[in-house]
Amino acid sequence: MVHLGRPDDALDLMKLAKAGSGDEVLPRTRAMLYTIEAWAQASMGKGQAMRRTLGQAEDLFVSDRGDVPAPGWMQTFKEEDLYGMQALAYRTLAEHEPGAAVHAQYFAEKALALRVDGRQRSKIFDFLSMASACFIADDPEQADRYARLALMSMGSNSSHRTWDRLREMYRLTAQYSGYPKIHELREEIKLALPRTPSKSPRARGRQQRTGIGVCTADSPSAI
Repeated sequence: MVHLGRPDDALDLMKLAKAGSGDEVLPRTRAMLYTIEAWAQASMGKGQAMRRTLGQAEDLFVSDRGDVPAPGWMQTFKEEDLYGMQALAYRTLAEHEPGAAVHAQYFAEKALALRVDGRQRSKIFDFLSMASACFIADDPEQADRYARLALMSMGSNSSHRTWDRLREMYRLTAQYSGYPKIHELREEIKLALPRTPSKSPRARGRQQRTGIGVCTADSPSAI
């Protein structure tokens, strides 16, 4: 729900999930829930709470001994996914605290270094987190590089969430549109994005912020 602009709803869902999970839930599963909570807090500009929640997620992740098989849907939450969520949280916080962008770059780089299992969509998210963080950190050259890596990987690997993240990054390119390479990048993004405008007020608001069309959102999910 964070990517739909509803971080407060995401926080409520995470509280319910943690309250109803009990003590039998594996530390790694709880760590994943905490990273989503941290992302929601970052979206609301709550930097101190976000950092505290990410610290709890790290502690839980490290404490998981791996001696109990994880449920199937948790098999893919590995160390690189923890780093990827940390990168996303800091990239999101950087909209409120620009200094957080350097931390987003750090964690995105760590996540990308470990992405060797072929999960291309996760890599796309890391590329977009890195590109967005670089734009916020006033490094359009590096941002252009990672944005193009994301674009090259999109297509069959894309979902509504990847397109939404691309639109969020596109918004950050506006102040660099006078740079020839960034102007070219903006045109390529416009061509790549699906053209399925939604009539919902939320979608119209998102279109007005980015200046490009939006597609109907996925079925609701916590992330």
